[in-house]
Amino acid sequence: MSDDFQPSLEYVGTTGFVADSDTSRDHADFETQRAGKIQKVVHDLIATSHAKGATSAEIEEWTGLKHQTVSSAIRNMELDGYVEGESTGRVVKLATRRNGSHPYITSSLAALLTPSATLPPNRRRESYAKRYNALLAHLQEIVDAEAPMRSLDVGDIANADVLAMRWHRVVGLIEGLVSEEQ
Repeated sequence: MSDDFQPSLEYVGTTGFVADSDTSRDHADFETQRAGKIQKVVHDLIATSHAKGATSAEIEEWTGLKHQTVSSAIRNMELDGYVEGESTGRVVKLATRRNGSHPYITSSLAALLTPSATLPPNRRRESYAKRYNALLAHLQEIVDAEAPMRSLDVGDIANADVLAMRWHRVVGLIEGLVSEEQ
């Protein structure tokens, strides 16, 4: 096996880990050390499968590797170099399904196919903490950007309208966040 295969490390220079977890970070460091060898095996199997491609389950069966190991290798290679509408990753998901899974092919083979024959990578997930902090920051922007409030006097319609407008924007943001979860 060639040592010149450079691993795809699309998660902060690692194969991926759970933020704020020392054990997850330690395991990511371990996986990152062996990523090049595993990704080369996975990439070679995908390449030798030609236009048929290879699914994660097939690669697991052929190699005896665990699902998480194979899917992580595929995911990192799928994201490596991917720019929406501009370029693909090192491996590309086919739109077809076999036994409930999408096969993957090499990017060089995908370049010969029509765009409808392939699928983009699934979007990256954001943690709840990151989304919560973004929501709070956006809410603060709404409050800061609106016209400064005078002291609220009874019957002050202008201030009541501003408060109602802010409230509707806040509710809309929360509803949008909830609908994304469903």
